[in-house]
Formats: sequence, structure tokens, C-alpha cells
Amino acid sequence: MNEYNNSKKGSFPDPLAGSEVKQSKAYGLKYAKAIEAQWGKMGESNSLYGRRNTVFERSRDYANGTQDTSIYKKLLNSLDPNSGDGSLLNMDYTPVPILPKFVRVVVNKILSRNPYPNLEAIDPLSSSEKNNKKREVEIQVEAKKELQALKEQTGMVIGRDPDKLPDTLEEAEILIGANVKTDAEIAAQIGTNMTLSWNNFNDGVFRRSVNDLVALGLAVVKRSNDPNEGIKTEYVDPCNFIHSYTEDPNFEDLIYAGHVKQVSIADLKRLAGHELEEEDFKKIASAVKNKSGNDPSALNRTSYNNNLQRNENGYDQYMVDVLDFEFISVDCIYFEEKENRFGNVNFFMKGFDYEEKQGSVFQRTPSKMELKVVYSGTYIMGGCDILFNYGRAKNVPKNIHDISKVSLSYSAIATNLRNMMPKSMVDSCTGFADMLQLTHLKIQQAIAKAKPDGLIIDIEGLENVQLGKGGDLQPLELHDIYEQTGVFYYRSKNPEGGFQNPPVREIGNSIRNVNELIGLYNHYLRMIRDATGVNEMMDASTPKGDTLVGVQQSAIAAGNNAIYDITNASMVLFKKVCEDIVKCLQILPFESVLYKVYENAVGKENMSVLSSFNDLPMYNFGVQVVKEMEDQDRAYLEQNIQMSLQQKELDIEDAIAIRNMKDVNQAERLLVIRRKKRIAAQQQMAMQNSQQQAQIQQASAQATSQARLQEMQMEAQLDSQKMQLKSQLEAQLEQVRHEFRKEIEIIKAQATLGFKEDDKNFKEKLDVLKEDRKDERVKKQAVEQSKLMSQRNGSRGELPEASDSVDNIVNSLLG
Repeated sequence: MNEYNNSKKGSFPDPLAGSEVKQSKAYGLKYAKAIEAQWGKMGESNSLYGRRNTVFERSRDYANGTQDTSIYKKLLNSLDPNSGDGSLLNMDYTPVPILPKFVRVVVNKILSRNPYPNLEAIDPLSSSEKNNKKREVEIQVEAKKELQALKEQTGMVIGRDPDKLPDTLEEAEILIGANVKTDAEIAAQIGTNMTLSWNNFNDGVFRRSVNDLVALGLAVVKRSNDPNEGIKTEYVDPCNFIHSYTEDPNFEDLIYAGHVKQVSIADLKRLAGHELEEEDFKKIASAVKNKSGNDPSALNRTSYNNNLQRNENGYDQYMVDVLDFEFISVDCIYFEEKENRFGNVNFFMKGFDYEEKQGSVFQRTPSKMELKVVYSGTYIMGGCDILFNYGRAKNVPKNIHDISKVSLSYSAIATNLRNMMPKSMVDSCTGFADMLQLTHLKIQQAIAKAKPDGLIIDIEGLENVQLGKGGDLQPLELHDIYEQTGVFYYRSKNPEGGFQNPPVREIGNSIRNVNELIGLYNHYLRMIRDATGVNEMMDASTPKGDTLVGVQQSAIAAGNNAIYDITNASMVLFKKVCEDIVKCLQILPFESVLYKVYENAVGKENMSVLSSFNDLPMYNFGVQVVKEMEDQDRAYLEQNIQMSLQQKELDIEDAIAIRNMKDVNQAERLLVIRRKKRIAAQQQMAMQNSQQQAQIQQASAQATSQARLQEMQMEAQLDSQKMQLKSQLEAQLEQVRHEFRKEIEIIKAQATLGFKEDDKNFKEKLDVLKEDRKDERVKKQAVEQSKLMSQRNGSRGELPEASDSVDNIVNSLLG
């Protein structure tokens, strides 16, 4: 049986105590008792725990439409206002579900955005690596045509598939630039998404947390990580959440935190393991036997379980309040600088428990660094003074670039916080909801007290009325005739003979003050709308077909501004949970089963990033919560898409790509780029069609011109042939004429030729003679000249003179 020191409650132990003291159960027990004293017991209405629970439970009842109706019964008129329930009236006291409707509207509006984490490494190494990848994509986009040609010719793909690359750098910046991730970012993204999916976070924990933010103004999620059990996200009821004093709605400055839960002693045995003995459990049972609906008579009862083959105690089913708590403290971690035998200096981490060795051969220099650490444990509440599973927490996620800081495993967020009490949207409307409910009951009361329409009947006018059948009719008989037939018989004259008015007059009764009550009901409904910010456009309670689109969007934008604190708080909570998950992934031991599970869960297609799990501790990740676009943004975007499709400025493939974008800004930018691209393609196609038409017209004109030219050539050829034929005919005719003339001239010449033939012969002979004489004279001159030259040279004597008889004869003939 464990013995603990029962220190004075309310005082926290010394935070500057040594590591050994802090790890002792006495230190942890004192810390747990101080927490219990600060918050008080659950049943104490004046304690902080009790006051917060009262407000939370009240707000949660109103948010669910299950608030207590006894206050309304006491306020209504009854025989006994203090204990009566208005028994004289039959009314429905069921709360009007107005606040539950507004809660559902706000919660569903936040959840409909479907947030998801976008992880980005923000350290310099990752930034450089991402810039290189973006540059690679830009180079591939610029060389897209060449890469496509290479793929068509050789089937080789370099880098990304060129068919899937954008056409322009601007489009690449939208589709790829924002999505370029390093291998470590991809690994962290996949691991985070798988962890959220395995914990059913979005549909389970996150939905309940958003509902708590609306109803209570506070939401809490607890993270637990164990190398064997995995990374878990657990919902914590804000009613059971306790923490150190803070005015920060983000709870960033917490020193301690915890939550109270009820477990059975049987489950407690499983949780404590061998750390507690049966005497400890019996002590716990004795302390809680009269609490939480436990049966005191079962304390000493035992029974034998045939299935388990063991004895079971009756108190095993007792419910016990257990406090899971943790707190941040500062411990010193030691490092040792040691010189080895070769003279080299090494640096070793020695942990928190360090004792300097005495008489060492080599020089040792210790160094220490202060680190924030987390201590955790489980405390049995109710005065048992029992603590188990206490000690310095292991596997605490830290920022790898600042290991001196640490955070608790609780991710808490509040819309606002003052004096440790959050103020929720529901809590600010409970007064109006009460008045609206009371007005609704008043309307029921007025309806219940309303009288039917009646009659005023003068009996004297109904006396001595006869219908001619003998005897007088009684007033009640005349009334029955009126009710059945609508015909009323009466005497118009009184016994004195004077005329009298009809004896029957109708009394028209109505529900009193009903219009005033309905106006009052609408007034309180408007007050609730004003307090919550949920207008008619947001909840679509009174849609009007003639309302302008701008008015609708302005009303929706005003409603979004009114609930922004809740929306922002939910996104901050989502971000904090994702940051914790990433840090837990970074500290997974490589040899653990969980590490292998994450590796196998990535799948064969992502095997290339498996090695990046080993590199996760090197990076510092930032988490950005990305939400899908608002309904009005999506509607406006769809309107632009439809207009572009009608004008044939978009293809259906472009419309699908734009609709798949989750960010409205990126979707609009992509729409502009695709429209420009489509318009440019249409203009190019129109230009090509124009050029084709021009070519067709030019070819047609050319063909027409060629045909005309050929026709002209044929005509010219025919004319030429005609002229040639005419010329030939004229030439032949002229030749015939010439032949005729020739023959005539020949005949004439023959006639005159006989007289001139002798003279001609004589002249010819004379000419021949003259030529012969001329030749002789030339020959003679040559001979004379040769002789003269020979004489001069002395080779011969004087030449004899020749006879000139022939010359004389010729000269004489020539005269």
C-alpha cells in the first residue's frame, strides 16, 4: 500500500526544486492537491469549477433546446405560483427551438468550409530546395514544345510529363507554383492527413469542438503520442477542463492543465496496472461509496466470475473522479566536453541525471542547459491522496529548432475570456430566449382562455311564439331551430302592441392581445438575431425572390463578420492540433512499430518520399489551415464560369479545373488566364479561317484569271491562225500572180533577146581581153623589176628591150 505525504492543500510545490524532487510522487501529489484546491470540488457551487460548470451546463441545455421549463411554469398565472404548474391551463412547455437552430446554422457554416492542413517547411534549407524545384518547373514550361517533340519522337519524358504542364508561366504559378513541395513536406502532409483520418478528427472531434465554441465559448482537444499506440487526438469536454490562470483566449501561457473524467474502479485497475494494490482500490471505494450514484452496500460484496475464473469485488463498478493533469517545469540537461587519448575533444549529452566522475584520466568539462519539460500524472480525487503514472513525460513534441521550449498536450481555444470565464454566443442570448419562450406560452395561454362566439337572447321576444300547429314554442326550442336551420322565429310586437327589436344579437369574441404578443415574440427573435449576428439571409428563414444580389451578399458578409470570432477560433484550434501532429511525427523513433505503419500506409506510389520520413526532424514546418471557398464565392465563380461557357470563352475541361480549385483567389486567377488563353486561341483560329478564306478567294480569282487568260490565248491563237492562213493564201495568190507575170516577161525577153545577144557577146570578149592585158602588164612589171634589182646587184647586164607590137595593137584597139 502506497503512503503519500498529505501536504497542506492550496500551495504549489517549489518550482525551483531539483529534478529528483520533482520526479517524486510526493511532489506530484502536492501539485495535484494544489490544483484541486484552486478549482474546488465539482459539487461546490461557489468554486471556480462549479461556477463554470453551472454556466456551461446551462448554455449547453439552451443550445440543445432542453432547458429547464419550471421557471416558465412559476412565472405563469396559477393557483400556487411557487409550486403549481398552471394546472387550470393545458399548455405545451416544450422550449421553442430557436437557439438550437442558430447554433446549427453557425456550426454547419464553419464545418461546410471543410478545412484541411497545408504544411510548408519554413526553414532556409527547405526554401532553397523549393526555389530550385520551382525553377525546374519554369524551365520545363518554357521548353514545353521541345519536350513534347522529344516525347513524340523518342517516348522519353524528362522531369514532369510535358502533356500535363501548363502553357504559360502565369498558369504554372497558380497550378504548380503554390503546390511545389519538397519530399519532406509531402511526407509530413501525408502523415498529418492520415493521422487526422485515423482519428476521425473532422467528423468527430472537430465537429464537437466547433459546437462547444458556439455553445460554451471554449473548445479543448488533447493529444497523446506513444510509439506503440500511435498519435491520438481526444475530445475533452470543456466542463471538465481545468488550467492555470490566464487571460489569453489562445491559452498559450498555461503552466498546468488537466481534465476530470469518471472511470470505474475496474477500468482504474487497468489504467494503474501494477502500480496500485487492492488495498488502494478498496480505500478509493470507501471514499466514493456515497458519491456518483454508487451503491454503498456493494463495498463488501464479492462474487465469482466463471468466465474470468476469478473473484470480483462489488465496488469494481464504483465510478471515481480522476484528474489527468500535467504541468511545465524547468530542468537542467547536462553535456560533457571530454578529451580522449588522441587529444581530440568530443561533446556528449549526459541527460538530466548527471554525476561528475572523480579521478578521471582525461579532462572532463560539464555544461548544462535549462530546458522546459512536462510532468504528468493521474490523481484520484475525493480525498484518497493516491497518485499513479506520475513522472517526466516522454515523447514530448518540440520544435526541433528551439528544443528549450515545450507545450502541453492540451490544445484549447476560447472566443473570449474574462476572469477565467468564457462568454459564448448562446450564453449571451439565454435571456432573450427565456422571454421568447414566455411569450410563446402567453400566446398559448391567450388561445386557451379565448371564448367562442356567443348570442344575446331577449326571452320576452320569444314568448307565445306559434308556428300554426297549435301550442306555443319554448325559447330553447326556438334556439334549436336556429342552430339547425339558421331560421329564427320571434314576435315583432309585445303584448301591448308595440314593436320590439329582434331578440337575438351575436357576440363576436376574439383572442385577446394576440397581435401584441406576436409582435413581442418577433421583437425577442430580432434581439436574438442581433446578438448572434445570424440574419435572415444566413439561415434562409425569409428568402425573397425580389431581393437584390448585392443586398444578399452584404447581409451574408455582415453575418460572417459577426461570427468571425467563432470561425477564427475553430481554425486556430485546427492549426494547433495539426502542429502537434507534425511535431509528433518528427520524433517518431525509426525502429518503432508506428514508424513502420506510417511508412507502409504511404503506399507504393509514394515510395519515393518514404526516405523523407528520416529527414523530418531536420525541417521546421509551418501549418496553414486552408478552407474551401464560401457559398457566395462559389456561386459568384460559377456564374462567371457559366457566362464564359455561354460566350465560348472556356472549354468544359477549363471549367472542371477551375471548379476543383479550393481557393477563390486562385480560381479567379485561373479563370482569367484560361479565358485569355481561349480568346487568343479563338482569335488565332479566326485569323487562320480568314487567311484560309483569303487563300480560297485568291485561288478562285487566280483560277478565273487563268481561265480568262487561256480563253484569250485561244482567241489570239485562233486569230493568229486565221491571219497566218490568210497570209499563206495571199502569198500563194501572189506567187501565182508572180508566175503569171514572170511567164509574160520571159516571153517579152525572148522577143528582145535576139537583137542584143551579139553586142553582149562582143562586150564580154572585150572585157576578157582587157583582163588578160592587165595580167600581162602586171607580170611584165614584175619581171622588169626583178631584172632591175639583179642589175643593181651586178649579177647580170642590161636587159634587152622587148617588142611592143602586141601593146601597140591593143592600145590601138582601145583607142
